[in-house]
Amino acid sequence: MLVLAVSAYQSAVTLGGYLKRRGKDGPAGPPPAWRPRFALVVCARDEERVVGRIVGDLLGQEYPSELRDVFVAAHNCTDRTAEVARASGAEVIDVHSAVPGKALAIRAALERLGDGYDFIGIFDADARAEPGLLRAIAGRGPGADCLQAETVPIGDPEWIAEGYGFGRKARNLFWWQPREALGLGTTISGCGWFVRPALLREELPNVTTLTEDLELSVRLALRGVPVTYVSDARVAVGEARDLRTSVRQRLRWVRGHLLVVARYWPALAWRAARGDVRALDLAVYLFVPTRMLTRLGASLVALHALTRRAGALPMAVALPVAAAEWLVPGIIAIRERLLTLNRRGVELALRHSVLSLLWFPIGIWALLTARVQAWDHSRRTPEEVPDGERAAGR
Repeated sequence: MLVLAVSAYQSAVTLGGYLKRRGKDGPAGPPPAWRPRFALVVCARDEERVVGRIVGDLLGQEYPSELRDVFVAAHNCTDRTAEVARASGAEVIDVHSAVPGKALAIRAALERLGDGYDFIGIFDADARAEPGLLRAIAGRGPGADCLQAETVPIGDPEWIAEGYGFGRKARNLFWWQPREALGLGTTISGCGWFVRPALLREELPNVTTLTEDLELSVRLALRGVPVTYVSDARVAVGEARDLRTSVRQRLRWVRGHLLVVARYWPALAWRAARGDVRALDLAVYLFVPTRMLTRLGASLVALHALTRRAGALPMAVALPVAAAEWLVPGIIAIRERLLTLNRRGVELALRHSVLSLLWFPIGIWALLTARVQAWDHSRRTPEEVPDGERAAGR
């Protein structure tokens, strides 16, 4: 019953949010009376080959130049990252620490920044930003304390990268965009997020895991501060291109996720029990972070119901929930052209399914090695991210 309840909840959010989103008019532009000032921080470690592109994207925003400053936190760099960033027009902050971790680079940037900024934006060095990014964020800024731009995959035809990129698009469509329409929060995804400086200064010193984005999201939720999802502000991010890098990266994510659950889930569940709907949604996400788990669980419950054995749930309960797990995202995917009914679309969906199955052995190994908090740096080269690709994820 618990599996079916979580499955039905996720299907209801996906369908309800999708229908509400389709019924809305297009996003409104930023209020002309308020234009926030941004400090845009790029976190980089040995990124000389790509850092100039994101600096150029941020300096080229369709937003008043006097209301944005670009900084590059060159963290433990051994190459020309700082020189390239400086030559591209950014102010460079050299960061040296005995231990790795993105949070340390952000802390160093915070210490360097002056006052007078309304938002601090955090970016990865290998990302790309659409020209209208800041304008879209400004339009949602009034009343918000933390915002997350939609992350889309950089166009990359490599087998693994494209498969995981398809999954990122699907997650936006089935998970985050419906929650945006329903007024639920999102999680910080590591790149393309914006936060009030005072809030970040208060919370960042308490962040200790290597999944600083998820931990910070939960800490904000416990304060009653939602992370606002902004689907019309897009940042393109790269996916791992080889299996070894992908497994190391996802191991770190799962280990960090487990540590966040162990530290914060009881407090988050208690807040949800007191009526905080956003806290409830985040608690469900922490407990079951992927629809793959609910889809598998609901399908097994439905198969058990079909056997009519002792202890099986009634088919009238199990079958509709399992059907919704498959049909709701399937119909939406076809309507929104995420999945095309041809050989190419089927091949891409199957590729994503194969890669998704890797989460099971990765999750088991992460559970057995949860105490390991290791940071494996993955470099990217221009050949891995074509210069012509922008944040639209083409």
